[in-house]
Amino acid sequence: MATTYSSAIALDPLAQMRWSAVFAGWFVATGIAILLYGAGIALGFTAFNPHNAEAAAKGLGIGTIIWMILTWAASLFVGGLFASWFDGRADDTMGSLHGITVWGVAMTASTLWLALTLGQLSHEHKSPHGDHAGTMAMADNEPMAVLRTDVHRTLATQRESRPDNETEKALIAALVAGHTDTARAILIAQTEMPTDAATMRVNTWLPVANATRDQLKSDADRLKHYAAVGMLTLLLSGLAGLVAAALGGWMGSRHIHRIYHLRRYEGRPFRG
Repeated sequence: MATTYSSAIALDPLAQMRWSAVFAGWFVATGIAILLYGAGIALGFTAFNPHNAEAAAKGLGIGTIIWMILTWAASLFVGGLFASWFDGRADDTMGSLHGITVWGVAMTASTLWLALTLGQLSHEHKSPHGDHAGTMAMADNEPMAVLRTDVHRTLATQRESRPDNETEKALIAALVAGHTDTARAILIAQTEMPTDAATMRVNTWLPVANATRDQLKSDADRLKHYAAVGMLTLLLSGLAGLVAAALGGWMGSRHIHRIYHLRRYEGRPFRG
């Protein structure tokens, strides 16, 4: 029977990565992140003011960005710290490497989860034909709803049978894209209206179609802005997490004696 301190440095010529310590540190970081995200959501609901929704939404957006960066930094710092403690070696370099590896595992897992989530959302909201015109025609806004209702009513009035849904989509897409000749041709082919009547009808739809196109452009610009802010937030969160994880691993290895200074193990000699 031999008694040794568990914080003894390994005698191997080259130190080796302990993946058990890495994954254990990652689990700790994930648990801390879940707690912090839950606290952030609770604080967000507490600070939300329904009487001033615009200001509240802006404040929540900024607060969410700051909280996300702090959450990544704090959780990965603790994860790197515990990875060094689980490793049990008073080696600064290996401590930092364990912390950085915890960061890498966390980034990989988060990226895979985000990709799967976005893929599922994209699949659920995908247009039946997957083309740009179809996506525009199915956009959900007030001008589009008015245009869709008027087009449906016109086609249903001029035809004895129920209007074809694909025809409605093609006509609306042509109007929104500003292709008046194409829209008039579709209307004439489907309803056999005179050319002058079809032209007049298309002209009555143009203001609503223009409003729809402006709304779609505004929505696209807003989406682009949110995407840019989201990517910047992910970049800052990743960088903050990388620095925090490396620092946590380094500090954990330098203070390894505080964890194991009174702990002894009976059994085989410790081999690092």
